[in-house]
Amino acid sequence: MDFDNIQSPTELTEEQKKAIELQRKMQKTVILSVTAGVLVTLGLGIVTMLLLVKFGVFTFNKNAFDKDKTEESAAAGGSGNVNTDAKLKEIEGIMSDFYFGEVDKKAAEDAVCKAYVSSYGDQYSVYYTKDEYKELSASIEGESFFGIGVRCREFEGEGLAVFGFSTDSPAEKAGLKEGDIIIEADGQELAGLDTDTAVGYLRGEEGTKAHVKVKREGEILEFDIERVKLDETSVKSTMLNDGKTGYLYISEFTNKTDAQFQEEFNSLKKDNAQRLIIDLRNNTGGVVTSALGVLDIIVAEDNYGEMRFKDGSVSIFKGIGQEKPGIPYVVLVNQYTASASEIVTAAVKDYNAGEIIGTKTFGKGITQRVKVLSDGSAIKYTDACMYSPKGETWHEKGIEPNKTVELTEDDTEDVQLNAALDYLNSL
Repeated sequence: MDFDNIQSPTELTEEQKKAIELQRKMQKTVILSVTAGVLVTLGLGIVTMLLLVKFGVFTFNKNAFDKDKTEESAAAGGSGNVNTDAKLKEIEGIMSDFYFGEVDKKAAEDAVCKAYVSSYGDQYSVYYTKDEYKELSASIEGESFFGIGVRCREFEGEGLAVFGFSTDSPAEKAGLKEGDIIIEADGQELAGLDTDTAVGYLRGEEGTKAHVKVKREGEILEFDIERVKLDETSVKSTMLNDGKTGYLYISEFTNKTDAQFQEEFNSLKKDNAQRLIIDLRNNTGGVVTSALGVLDIIVAEDNYGEMRFKDGSVSIFKGIGQEKPGIPYVVLVNQYTASASEIVTAAVKDYNAGEIIGTKTFGKGITQRVKVLSDGSAIKYTDACMYSPKGETWHEKGIEPNKTVELTEDDTEDVQLNAALDYLNSL
């Protein structure tokens, strides 16, 4: 019953007045008692919470009740309380204060950067330290460096697969063979490293020796191989014994390859070469603009395909459409013909400018760009997919030759080269 809503008559007797006054006093007493009980209970609760916090039993996250911030963080894919930068700083603080041992902070930073780029899951996107980038630059520019003279590429996460040797290769002289898997260099395991980084461990100062471990048919072999100055001429030529076939081998595409190719091509023409064999076997690619320069010499069209980027934009592989070579030729390819050398292969095939003979190419139809960072380190990242003049991509598919000819370990002669000569003789 709500006593405050009782309507009193106009006049009350003394007994009625006393009764009403007594009821009101009782009501106030009840209200005060209930209020006091609530306050005491709340006070004890607060004191209890503070004690739990003090002794670590209960922790209070000030963001836990910030609904907007929590939902916003969750929508951004975060954990709701820290971002990556803050987390790394927190980890660094803990390790700096409590890790028992010496720390090479620069090496730790480089490892974090490598792991971050690697987390994208693209084997062609790589972080390079300052020293690694210097080595990469020397290779791209076609400069001389000191190494053991192997041509290799990353193989199924195990290390570097050897598929060829440079001229007068110290590695070949020491006993390495094609098909060997280099798994370690000077104590550095190469498993899981990209080709450029792994090859860097094979290089060093002139006269020093690289101690390498090699896996061959399930057996582990060890070699000490002297590092020598390597001839980085990427194009070599000769006249074959028939006196009319010029042979051009392109080992890779550096910034100097197209100029070297033009020089060797002109030399063969002066020697009265009537036809050509252009060997792109084991050529794993390199600089795209250099490959386009070679196409200007042997295809001479105004369009060699295109690159398509993430934002939908397109960049055309433009040619200058100069005078055509005027002599027939064959391009030799195999399973290691990749990237920039596949640009050449695709354009030659699409324009029917020459005959492609060998086995299906590797199938790397994406391009990478190198961005130098403020401290001299760099990242290489995949930025586009490539397409042939007819609009076809060869990425992860490879390019089928006009004529497939297998070259096996049991062959005692170069059957692919012989097939090229047979084709030219049939014209």
